[in-house]
Amino acid sequence: MLITDLKKDKKHLTKLLLSNGEEVLLDNDVCAENCLKSGAEIDSQRLKELKHESDYKRAKSRALWYLDRMDYTEKNLFDKLIKAGFSKKISAEVLAWLKEFDLVDDVRYAERFAERCKESNISKRECVHKMLQKGIPYDLAKQVTEELETDEEAQINALIERKYARKLLEERGTEKVFAALARKGFDFSAIKAALKKFNEELEFSEEI
Repeated sequence: MLITDLKKDKKHLTKLLLSNGEEVLLDNDVCAENCLKSGAEIDSQRLKELKHESDYKRAKSRALWYLDRMDYTEKNLFDKLIKAGFSKKISAEVLAWLKEFDLVDDVRYAERFAERCKESNISKRECVHKMLQKGIPYDLAKQVTEELETDEEAQINALIERKYARKLLEERGTEKVFAALARKGFDFSAIKAALKKFNEELEFSEEI
């Protein structure tokens, strides 16, 4: 089989036109490194190897581009590469390379995410749920959130002050706020304690 022509297709790609009528896209660097040129012979096995090399190079470059902009879990980055058009095999190989060089780490991601949830007054239960959506395994998400020292009552107090204080003054306000906080995953006893404290402070201020 002969390479009948090489044409620039996109910024980083070259299209190989083959004597059997087939067209193959390869990374520009792969073409240059392997000295591919019009009139050269190439067999199907070599073409397959070059296609794998090209796809791997492009997928690795795309993964690094993603990571330069934000952190990803292993699963989310894998899914991102699949969505970009790379095969599961290539995507898995790239993930293995990233993990080898500590560029993707689910434990590190989970620990940082849990800290951000704590700072944003997000309950441990909701934090676990959010991590599951991002592809963190349940056992890891649960372990990381349990190890995090969190004062749920203080978190609830902050939420009440920022979001629910006025609602508590409405008819059946306490009931509605309790339900809202429960849906956010906070412990019932912590919610009761925080609401009791708010109502006691409200009564005291009204007496003055």
